[in-house]
Amino acid sequence: MPPRWVKFAAPVALVVLTLAGASLARASLDELAAAQTLAAPAPDLLGPIDAGGRTGWDCAPERAARSARVREAQLPDETGR
Repeated sequence: MPPRWVKFAAPVALVVLTLAGASLARASLDELAAAQTLAAPAPDLLGPIDAGGRTGWDCAPERAARSARVREAQLPDETGR
């Protein structure tokens, strides 16, 4: 038969470990929630978008969007060309 203190120590150790695990899980969840609320930094690849379009990105769709007339936009026709 095990000593009397062993019968008492096992449940106490189980409770202590359970509380410690719950505390660590709670801290991890708090850190995760805080990390999700941080704003992401602006990407370095593209400049900001203003009334003139994207800064520093001169591609065909951007040029078409800046065209004053539809015919100057060089959009594809009904055939897709």
